[in-house]
Amino acid sequence: MKKTIALALSIVLVLVSLSCIAQAEEGPKFVTIREWMDAKGECGDCMLLLKIKQVLNPVVALAVDETGEVNLFSGANEESSFVQFWDEEKGFFENYFLVIANPKYNPYEGTIEMAEWTLLRILPAID
Repeated sequence: MKKTIALALSIVLVLVSLSCIAQAEEGPKFVTIREWMDAKGECGDCMLLLKIKQVLNPVVALAVDETGEVNLFSGANEESSFVQFWDEEKGFFENYFLVIANPKYNPYEGTIEMAEWTLLRILPAID
């Protein structure tokens, strides 16, 4: 029951955030993986809502949305952007949702990798 309430609250927070962003004339906007790929990472001030499909190692995860999948690389040589995709208590963050901002396109890896992104929120896995 607590998980259901927490999930419902998380979804409400995301929806409220989306509506606030839609009302703002300027500011970050949500895009999909496909839109990000088509723009070769040039999405300006954008955010993505991604589900962790598989943790490949502590700093790389396969993330998906309804339009595609991409490797989400954590760190990019900057400690402040480092995120580990596991927790000692929770284990791997598979099936968790992440809200990320401003992912950069890695020209060496093409469209398969997002790097230098900012974690805004981790939403719990749906069991």
